[in-house]
Amino acid sequence: AVAGASAGTLALASLPTLAADPLAGMVGRYRQHYPGVVLDLAAPEDTSDLVAMVRDGRCEAGLTEAADLPDDLVSHGIGDQALLLILPPDPSARIGVSASLPGDPVASAATVAFADMLDIPFIVAPIGTSTRRLLDEGFAGAGAPPLVAVVTAQRDAILPLVLAGAGAALVPEPIAAVAGALGATVGRPHPAVVRSIALVHRTGPLSPAASRFVEMATLQTA
Repeated sequence: AVAGASAGTLALASLPTLAADPLAGMVGRYRQHYPGVVLDLAAPEDTSDLVAMVRDGRCEAGLTEAADLPDDLVSHGIGDQALLLILPPDPSARIGVSASLPGDPVASAATVAFADMLDIPFIVAPIGTSTRRLLDEGFAGAGAPPLVAVVTAQRDAILPLVLAGAGAALVPEPIAAVAGALGATVGRPHPAVVRSIALVHRTGPLSPAASRFVEMATLQTA
């Protein structure tokens, strides 16, 4: 064991859409090695909120999108995350996408152009969030903004809203897999939507618990 990393509390922050993947896997592996450390996971609204939490010491490290990060924080690349489309069950009559097949709904997902979804209502996160920016950029390439049906900061509400027929959404691949298993239609946006992920922390020494977390996270992706 690393001195000082066998007990205590480690405060981490993560964008909500990164909590299921990759943060959950990171925390699981860490807990297997250091079961005496309690992890306190914060859920900032967006990257700027996360950066503030790390800067002022409320959290020792944060998992966020690796875009436009400030120079005063140390950043470690963690990898890329694909975002997929989830649509209400069987919208095939409108956009020509078949409902997800039994088995792996992600593997069987058809490609859907943003230009073919200009009249599809979307459930979106608030402006300023990573997924909202990526969705807006995708539609900007098609020459029009998304047709917004619902704006929600409640990430847990997005999947139930899609399944209830309120609209489509752009979500991380693990969430799309769950959605497909529950009957939603899964599509791959064209152009593809991929974001790079980074683990950030302040310059200077970290606590032993945080230092070991950063080491394990970066070794896993090396």
